[in-house]
Amino acid sequence: MTTRSNRLLSVLIAAFALISAGQGSAGTQDPAHIKPLNDKGDEKAARIEQASRLIKEARAALGGEEALRKVQTLSTSGRFKNFVKYVSVESPKKVVEKEKKLSGKVGIDFLMPDRFRRQWSGQTFRGFGYSYAEVVNGSRAWRNPPLRAISSNKDRRVIDVGDFERTVELQARGARQQLTQYLLGWFLQPLPSFPLEFSYVGQAMTFSGQANVILVQGPDNYRVYLLLDPQTNLPLAIAEPFMGSRRSIVVVESSGIFDRKFMSETVRRAAHERQSRMTPSQHYEMHLKFSDYRQTAGMLLPHRITTSINLEIIEELTFDQYQINHFINPKKFEGQPEPKY
Repeated sequence: MTTRSNRLLSVLIAAFALISAGQGSAGTQDPAHIKPLNDKGDEKAARIEQASRLIKEARAALGGEEALRKVQTLSTSGRFKNFVKYVSVESPKKVVEKEKKLSGKVGIDFLMPDRFRRQWSGQTFRGFGYSYAEVVNGSRAWRNPPLRAISSNKDRRVIDVGDFERTVELQARGARQQLTQYLLGWFLQPLPSFPLEFSYVGQAMTFSGQANVILVQGPDNYRVYLLLDPQTNLPLAIAEPFMGSRRSIVVVESSGIFDRKFMSETVRRAAHERQSRMTPSQHYEMHLKFSDYRQTAGMLLPHRITTSINLEIIEELTFDQYQINHFINPKKFEGQPEPKY
């Protein structure tokens, strides 16, 4: 996965418990059902032209250029559920497969043409609450509150100025890429500060169904696939293939027994389960599938986004309603935090 994976699934990746293999473009893979593309000459130009034609048809299906151009502001809110499968070790001899649902809220504001904000709040696997906002304001982008700087030194306790600057840039990149997903899926257009290139790949059966597949590429190794429904022309999903190895979440849930030997053996069993359940690196596809399209201000907008890895659903996000062209205070898009060294 590229660095956009940090923006897209900071919570979901934890829920699915993946260990990324290759955080740059080398870790991004083409879908298994897609043949390598010829990026030379007339074929490349034809693929770009075909992608442009399909996107125009998709925008027409959403409501048409006139209706889409009239959108000056958009606000919506909704709720999400993360589905976390984990392994509960209750004793040295008792291991139970379980699933937990983690809920939360999301709020999104677009102030066209170049101000975008997403507020995300929820709970971690251990039950702790969290809340953060991702904001794009023109050429600036950030996460608030910012994440802790990650050390690049051998001694992980040592954090230098370069670590702070790199972390700030990664979070800015993540905010742009995360908000790109919504603008691309809803209106089939990029952020002004994050230009995209589109190239038609072909029609294929995907994890989200039969689709016209368009390769989408942007700055910082951004590379996803836009899937369009060949029947309705509406956006079907955004797909991100990657290589990774899966790691099960294993927790000790022994209750009412405080015998030291019992607990020691239970902890050893948990360590054994973690090791034995590791899988080798393999091909995965993460899909953000758009559904439940409804009429809103002359447009069709999806009221549900389902995130899955291969065919395993890990998140469902539902929106209550959209407010179009109502007043949004521009101050919502200010407040970029200063890095603390």
